[in-house]
Amino acid sequence: MTHLRPLPAPDTGAALVDLLTREPRAYTLDELASASSPRKVRAAIARGEASRILPGVYAGAVHRASFAVRADAALLWAGPNAALCGIAAMFVWGFVTEPPETIEVAVPHHEKPHPPSWIRVRRMSWRPPTVRRGRLTVLSADLTVIFGYGSLPRRDRGDVVFRAIRTGATSAGALADTLARVPRCAARRELARRIDSAARGAESFLEEQGLRTVFASAEFGRFLRQHRVWVDGVSFRLDMYDPVTMTAVELDGDENHSSPPDRKRDIARDAMLATVGILTVRLSYGDVMERPAWCRETVREVLRSRA
Repeated sequence: MTHLRPLPAPDTGAALVDLLTREPRAYTLDELASASSPRKVRAAIARGEASRILPGVYAGAVHRASFAVRADAALLWAGPNAALCGIAAMFVWGFVTEPPETIEVAVPHHEKPHPPSWIRVRRMSWRPPTVRRGRLTVLSADLTVIFGYGSLPRRDRGDVVFRAIRTGATSAGALADTLARVPRCAARRELARRIDSAARGAESFLEEQGLRTVFASAEFGRFLRQHRVWVDGVSFRLDMYDPVTMTAVELDGDENHSSPPDRKRDIARDAMLATVGILTVRLSYGDVMERPAWCRETVREVLRSRA
């Protein structure tokens, strides 16, 4: 299908090759021909300098395996009303760190394209909100999370909601409102619980575990979640804070607390908090996940001694 977009206008075969090499994107044959000539395009294809990605859609051979090129090609093939969704949209938003092999696109319900094996089509009976991220059209952040969540392996779902909120792309309230309007999505109940955890102050999978399982009993009900304090002009956010004993409990995930610079930062932070009487108790990912009873008893004993 034809989808014309403005291009530079090389006038030689070498300039066409330079365009294909320099720009990691997809082109229709009409676009390439308008930038050079049909003869030069045919020659570039014959020499292997332009690779066919989809029927009528080509890219520079050097970029043919790129996620950016394949996603651009999928949208070009699916038409002007298409948008990336699922894990592909999550990757574009930065909610996951690895690009998927299968690229999912949302199209209007009346359109019935027949995709190749590496493209999945979601036909939608209503027009979803979309945004442009660089060259790519993607579903809104809320819908990206809601439609992509259930496609992720369970072990990878934990931080997607929290990462989407941490980046400022969405909020727990916006996710809850959008989920209420979406009639069907995979893993809906699990996603709703995770959004609720975020609304209650959890900012990571580890904090969610602390909120819902490890420190969920009434004896820890006086803890303030994600409490912010200022010490000597510096702002600190505490995972859990007991105002009665001035005790902070930090749940340290491996992602942000395992390297020597991370440990140095944590030591300096704990020292500054101690100058105003706040004692910090740090619990590792392994402790929270594998020794929840030990975590509870440790914090319990600290609170007793501080009281």
